[in-house]
Order: sequence, then structure tokens, then C-alpha cells
Amino acid sequence: MTDRQRPNAEPPDREADAAEVGPVVADILTVATREFAQHGLAGARIERIQEQTRTSKRMIYYHFGSKEGLYSAVLERAFESVRRVDQGYDATAGTPEQAFRRIASNAFEAFSGNPDFVRLLAFENLAGAPFIRESERVSHFNRRALADMQAVLQRGQADGSVRNDVRAIDAYINIVGLCFYHVAHHAGYLAGGFDRGDKRHIQSLAFHRQRQHVIEEACWRYVKADAAPPADAAPRRPSSP
Repeated sequence: MTDRQRPNAEPPDREADAAEVGPVVADILTVATREFAQHGLAGARIERIQEQTRTSKRMIYYHFGSKEGLYSAVLERAFESVRRVDQGYDATAGTPEQAFRRIASNAFEAFSGNPDFVRLLAFENLAGAPFIRESERVSHFNRRALADMQAVLQRGQADGSVRNDVRAIDAYINIVGLCFYHVAHHAGYLAGGFDRGDKRHIQSLAFHRQRQHVIEEACWRYVKADAAPPADAAPRRPSSP
């Protein structure tokens, strides 16, 4: 079976390819990320990207072929950036609750630390996500994240700490949706008519950590069983995905 046919095969390492050509590609991708995050694919301009880089339009087209090719590379690089927080994640470490909460915590930090990623996703989804749909690399990242979630839920279903009727995709979307909204609507929080004290709180580290805790807690409460099993309880058979 070829790598293309295997659902969990690691796709080609685009970042390694970029590293081979030196800092030029990295510079282009950094500037292009800001441009596409601010204006989307339709509103972005290669001229503005070129003006902020140390290269020419000819070299941009040489490396990426077209504006669409550059945009696709930016999206894949953005997904790679947010997934770095999960390096070393072990779905078997700790209790199922601890492993689940780490997934939620990692997602919160990944979205909060990459606001341009959130903007890119907003533009891409409004367009129907055509470039994400065509990206093998993005599909790989999503399948891996879902596999981690499935492994954690199955452990929890086996020891009775997680409901048997929970599906990994539902738990995963709950986490991603809440983390995405926290970043995407931050400007709306500040512009939404709250008083000065609330606005100061919204911009504080305490608010950031409070939201992280609330998201972890809400998502865990959705999946957890009504009562945790006794320590000596025999494992239960998990439900199928």
C-alpha cells in the first residue's frame, strides 16, 4: 500500500523542503501569512507581500507558482504551527480525564497563540474550505488529532469515567469550537458595550486562564460519566467509534 493510500501515513514534509531553500521561503511565508490573515485570498495582493520581503515577485512565483499556491502553503504552514503544541502528547499518559484535559489545554494554547491561524480559518471556511479540502497534510493533522481523542475516550469508556455514547468527533468539535470562538470574538468582547472594568478584565491574563479552565471543564463534563468508577472496578468494554 502506498503512502497516499494509507490514512495515517506522514505526508511529505513541506517545512523540510522550505528549509532547503534557505530563509527566502520562510520570509515570504511569514509576510504572506499576515497578508492572507488580514485580507483573505481574494483581497490579498502579491505586490504588498513582495514589498515587505527581501525578494521579488518573480521569486515568489518561482517558489509557489501562483497566489493560490502561496495561499495553500500558508494554510499548511499555519496548521503545522498550531499542531506543534501537541509534540510529545501521549494519549495513554495519566488518567483519561488528565489526557482529555491536556488535549483541551493544548488546543486553547494553540489557538490563543496563533490569532492569524484563526483569521485564516475564518476566511477559508467562509469560502467553503476548498484549499483545506485538497490538502493531504491538513487532513493528516486532523486525522491524528481525532485519533488521539478516540484513544482517550476509549480508555475512559473502559474504566467507566467516560460515557459510552460519546463520539470522538463531537468531543473534538466542542473543544475546537470553543477555543476558536475565544480568539475570533476577542475584538467583539471589547466592542460589545461592556463597562471599562469588564474590558480591562477581558484583556488580562486572569481572564485568559479563566476561559481556559471553563473550556476544559465544559468539554470534560460533556464526555464524563455520571459517576466515576471505584478504584478497584473492572474495566468496561468501550463502545465502537
